[in-house]
Amino acid sequence: MLFVLCGPGGVGKGTVSSRLVEQIDTLDLSRSWTTRNRRDGEEADAYFFSTREAFSRRVSEGGFLEHAEFLGNFYGTPVPDQIYLAGDRDLLLEIEVQGAAQVKERFPNTVFLLLLPPSMEELERRLIGRGDSPEHVLKRLNVAKEEISAAKALGAVEFVNIDIDETVASIASYIASRRIR
Repeated sequence: MLFVLCGPGGVGKGTVSSRLVEQIDTLDLSRSWTTRNRRDGEEADAYFFSTREAFSRRVSEGGFLEHAEFLGNFYGTPVPDQIYLAGDRDLLLEIEVQGAAQVKERFPNTVFLLLLPPSMEELERRLIGRGDSPEHVLKRLNVAKEEISAAKALGAVEFVNIDIDETVASIASYIASRRIR
């Protein structure tokens, strides 16, 4: 089964994704590609950091399930291995909303999870706290409202990230309930 975790930048998708994969034995995280630079303190394996040329080559070879440009950088999710499409294991995609829409077109049964901040003020605080520049924070906040609306239009189940432990527990419980169906 494919699960997509989306939401505005700075909402905690990376932390939630990592914890879900640690807690759910049958869940793997797809590692996305990006052409952006690695942030200070960001894990080296958070993304496959790519050149624009290598990214474009991968696109032309059909190597991405979805790809999009976001704030001047490219992001893409590799095509999943057959094991995930056969239902033996689950795959979690942590992607932007434009990419989520592309996934829905190819795999309509994908489960969409929308991670929301408690407030836009809290989202701004988190973006600043992770080291984003003031101009990048402003761009992210302007895009956040559109991203949230687009994710809701995809039928995403909403989770407000107030407390990370409670949020992860809620999403893990929801994923378990979907597996039972």
